[in-house]
Amino acid sequence: MKEEGYFILHKNYRNKYGEIDIIAKKGRNLIFTEVKTRTNLEYGDPLETINKLKISRIKRAASFYIASKKLSGFNPSFNVISIIISRSFIEEIAIKESTLQAITSLGALKDSKNLKIEHIEDAF
Repeated sequence: MKEEGYFILHKNYRNKYGEIDIIAKKGRNLIFTEVKTRTNLEYGDPLETINKLKISRIKRAASFYIASKKLSGFNPSFNVISIIISRSFIEEIAIKESTLQAITSLGALKDSKNLKIEHIEDAF
């Protein structure tokens, strides 16, 4: 997200209404992002886990965040990042002990068998 011009405000933010994985801002936009990760599709696509209840909780937590931080002048939006990463690739990253450097050096961004990242803006 940083590479796309977002400024990260919080990671794993929690309040009495729920949890938001990433809160960022970009210009006058306040972006609340849900991140879903899977190592395989045995239990379905990561995007399938975001149901009406999850959306409701994220929106309530976001509303509380906006009110408590006095950020009503910002335009809220809700993004989803879906990550599918193979177990073998996770092991390779762990051996290298550096996530971004490991991903780049191992060529995962070119090999869709190891890693698939999907960033959906304005998802709900």
